[in-house]
Amino acid sequence: MALDPATVSTVLSLLPTILEQANKTIERFKKNKRKDGEPADADSAAPATPPEELARRVAELEAAAMQQAEAVKMLAEQHAITIEALRKEAARLDRRLRLMTAVAMAGVGIAVPALVIAVNLLLR
Repeated sequence: MALDPATVSTVLSLLPTILEQANKTIERFKKNKRKDGEPADADSAAPATPPEELARRVAELEAAAMQQAEAVKMLAEQHAITIEALRKEAARLDRRLRLMTAVAMAGVGIAVPALVIAVNLLLR
């Protein structure tokens, strides 16, 4: 599977932003968990819902958002590791290609004079 260079560069440029946002989200949820106060938007909920139910829902949503933020962070880190491994592999393959090209050029450089000598010997 070939990697499009534009896609790789786009992913590389977005990784720091993704990691930063994931870290901010995780920190925000950690700070909110430390506080024992009610969320600011709890008053906008329907009055028929008991406060315990609202608190439970908010806690579930916070836990789900925290898990999603951690999952995004881990995924971004894995992408960074994968891209770094791909860069190293591409550099290794590039060096190998250059070596094989040099060997092939040396072979041609030896084969052409040998062919000229062989033709001269045959024509005598």
